[in-house]
Amino acid sequence: MSVILSIPTLAFISILQSAVVSRLPLNQGIADLMLVLLVAIALQKKVNTAWQWSIIGGLLTDFNSGLPFGIFTASYLLATALATVLRERIWRFSFLMQLLVVLAGTLVSQVLSYLVFFLGGTSLDFVTVLRVITMPSIILNFMLSLPIFVLTRDVLDQINPQEQNA
Repeated sequence: MSVILSIPTLAFISILQSAVVSRLPLNQGIADLMLVLLVAIALQKKVNTAWQWSIIGGLLTDFNSGLPFGIFTASYLLATALATVLRERIWRFSFLMQLLVVLAGTLVSQVLSYLVFFLGGTSLDFVTVLRVITMPSIILNFMLSLPIFVLTRDVLDQINPQEQNA
């Protein structure tokens, strides 16, 4: 998919994330719509520009976030790296890979966020953060994974249809 297409698409996802999804928490955790979408894109074999999509998505999320700049870009790039490695090595069970990479990406994002607060002097109990923020975020991301994965695959099939052998 074109990198030019990524800017308005990811801008819309970023607005949707900050205006709607962040207002629907489970306990204190919120879903990371951008992460789930970027992983779904990176797992598609037809996509050669997953790295560019991750950088743009990470920058847009960093602009909207109150965390130090680069936290989300780094976590999205690490999730994209894992997705591309899995995509090249394992060509089956792509939805299970989606769940695995979303889990890893959510954990990386949460750990980086926790480290920023910890190094900033905020005393947060790790077990409480894990139970109140991280686990609900993982559950919400898993709930979004299937619809976004299927929708991403269908949109990519419409944009780049496969050739039919007659």
